[in-house]
Amino acid sequence: MNGECRKRRQSGMALVLTLLTISFLVAITMQLMLTVDRQVSVATAQRERVRLDGMVLAGLNLVRAALAADLKANAFESPHDVWATFEADKLKSLTGDVALTLTVNELGGRLQVNALGDANKKRYREVWLRFLLSGRFTLADKDEAEALLDALGDWVDEDSTVRKDGAEESYYRTRTPAYACRNGAVTSLEELLLVKGMTPGLLFGDANHEGIADYITVMGNDGMINLNTAPLPVVQALSSEITRKMAQELIDFRKEQRHARLLADSGWYQQVSGFSSGIDLGTDLLTVTGTYFMVRLKATLHQYSRTGTGILQRNDQQRQTLLQWKVE
Repeated sequence: MNGECRKRRQSGMALVLTLLTISFLVAITMQLMLTVDRQVSVATAQRERVRLDGMVLAGLNLVRAALAADLKANAFESPHDVWATFEADKLKSLTGDVALTLTVNELGGRLQVNALGDANKKRYREVWLRFLLSGRFTLADKDEAEALLDALGDWVDEDSTVRKDGAEESYYRTRTPAYACRNGAVTSLEELLLVKGMTPGLLFGDANHEGIADYITVMGNDGMINLNTAPLPVVQALSSEITRKMAQELIDFRKEQRHARLLADSGWYQQVSGFSSGIDLGTDLLTVTGTYFMVRLKATLHQYSRTGTGILQRNDQQRQTLLQWKVE
């Protein structure tokens, strides 16, 4: 009887050990399968990333080619140039199953921060002042706007002379933490948050206002504005007599293909029906040529995507320099 009980216990123990062994093997197998799945997913993601990175670089080269072709075709920039008219259907024929979106913006139509360092550019400062006080942004007080322009001028000029409501090294050394005044050209828009009077709400906008970041640039310092590419708030700021409606009419005029050749001369605004003949924007502020181009490319395949952003500089000799480039 005792022998029979021992056999039963031994059989039970063997069954338990067998079940434990099977459970252990199943757990190991599941862990191995999960590890393999993760490795496959990582490998797939890495493969697609490499492919999409290649497509983003291909898109950048396409932009370079378009900028080179444009300079051979004409000596001015407009919404009708090849760099500004990439069509989704044509891109699709080149990229296959990868979706590529491509946007190029000529920066000559934006207001240059670094031009504010030249105290002699009084008309340019007036454009900036009208722009800041347009009602689109958080800044509404003229004295505050004047003070901000003084501070921006002091930040980018190379001297230590404090403008009327500006700030130089002595001011910034009293901040917590203390830091130095740039006294030179700004290299990024984010840097402007260090300038006395500048706020995140003014630069990037808030719930009720736009930010000025989309209308200004740290590229260039000649104080010239490309009338062919300037956004509406900049166009309206060119003169106190230009209304929002008039500014929109100028933009609509330059978009029409039949007016493309007229855009070679910065005085084309005088030919716009309804535009007051009494408004003379002069020639010291306006240009129709461009040097700096902001590029944004996004390549997408299934759930994967890669985005490249950068700035290209192009001179009259067809030389192109990639000043900034980042892929995420």
